Amino acid sequence: MPENIRWEQFQKGDTTAFELIFQEHWDALMRYTCSIIYDDAMAKDILQNFFLELWEKRSQLPVPRETRAFLLFLLRLRILNAMRREDIRSQHENSFASLLQEHTNNTSDHIYYKQLYEELRQNIHLLPPRVKQVFELSCFEQLSVPEIAARLGASEQTVRNQLNTANKKLKLMLKGSVASFLL
Repeated sequence: MPENIRWEQFQKGDTTAFELIFQEHWDALMRYTCSIIYDDAMAKDILQNFFLELWEKRSQLPVPRETRAFLLFLLRLRILNAMRREDIRSQHENSFASLLQEHTNNTSDHIYYKQLYEELRQNIHLLPPRVKQVFELSCFEQLSVPEIAARLGASEQTVRNQLNTANKKLKLMLKGSVASFLL
């Protein structure tokens, strides 16, 4: 069965098509994840959550030209988010950057990243000014909640609330977009 037909069936909720995608790509995606995250248990958790989110957002995803390249692209975003959320970014930042550079030399990846970045930036500009500022300090400057609170003269709870507001608003604005994998 051609990949695009399998993907379309998966998007319609066909569990057999999803299982085939899962089985066909699990090993390669696991090897890739383990090459970035050196903790096998964490790598497995990230990949399981990735496939769970893939299933949940299946109807919102486009039909890719190459399933494996598309899954790797989405997985890179998920790994970056997981590293940031687990606060292990500093431990793996150099490793991830070099691997990202090494694995993003094809044109389709550059196109995906450029489109995602533009879509995300456009939607960030629609956020209320203070929420936008807090979100940018967190995501683009990688400041922690206490650092943002100190810089802005706000309480940590206020910063958390604003980050939560930003994430909720961006998820709504990006609903149906691959960019929602960034959040």
